[in-house]
Amino acid sequence: MTTTTVVPPDERPRRLRLREAGVTAALLGPAFVFLIAFVVLPVLTVGALALLNFDPLSQETSFAGLENWHRVLASQELWQATGNTLLYTALTVPFEVGGGLLIALAIRAAGRGAGLWRTAYFAPTAATLAAMSVVWRWLFYPHVGVFDETLGRLVGQDGWLGSTTLALPAVAIVGSWAGIGSCVVMFLAGLSNVPAHLEDAARMDRAGAWHRFWSVIWPAIGPATTFALVITTRDSLRVYDQVRVMTDGGPQQSTSTLSFTAWQRGVSYLDIGGGSVVNTVLLVLVLITVAVQLRLGGRRWEEDGRR
Repeated sequence: MTTTTVVPPDERPRRLRLREAGVTAALLGPAFVFLIAFVVLPVLTVGALALLNFDPLSQETSFAGLENWHRVLASQELWQATGNTLLYTALTVPFEVGGGLLIALAIRAAGRGAGLWRTAYFAPTAATLAAMSVVWRWLFYPHVGVFDETLGRLVGQDGWLGSTTLALPAVAIVGSWAGIGSCVVMFLAGLSNVPAHLEDAARMDRAGAWHRFWSVIWPAIGPATTFALVITTRDSLRVYDQVRVMTDGGPQQSTSTLSFTAWQRGVSYLDIGGGSVVNTVLLVLVLITVAVQLRLGGRRWEEDGRR
């Protein structure tokens, strides 16, 4: 009988340890470089610009301290944009996640033709949202657009994009249409990991469709649900394209969001410091929202896994 001696990691030859460290650095190095170049440095730059008065025309720079923060945080414009952003998120995320789940379940149950339906629902995601927003703007065109000629006549409402009440829901319709395809693909990926033997066991126990979904499918797609929720919430909080193309923040700033306000201050008004403050507020809002979702979602799926 022979025995195998296991060499502790710290007693391995030094050359082997150096080789493993070199391979690890070679594999992770590019990712760290891109992370620093495209995430860390831009965030630090925005944080620094929020403390400066920078004139891009004269290239003059002076230290402002917290003056930009006091000026922007005290403005009604920021809080209205924050409210519009949160309302837009509340209008789009439930529809994208819930609708994406229902469509993914229907495609999974369809069997034949699933690839065609998957492509059809994912197509809006691959399209340029700014270009699609131009088309949707014509659909909402007052008096002659599709919405005014159909739904508008039923409810007695026309000129959606000119209404301070309906303009943001109209923009949310476009965002939901564009984002639901991504949720469908994410849920289809999650549904492919549902254990077939558990579904078969549930059928043998004569469990109905709802009980099979709640007891077997729903816990299994927990990670996909959390991922879809995080991604759609992040994208909704950063909405810009359709606002810029369809309403330009109007009417009366009723569709102005944080991303649009940051662009307006930083590019249109050349208020680099103020725009950086708005960007920082948006970043903090996204980080807090995502952290809460990951915290609650992870706990929820751990409880489901112990059922």
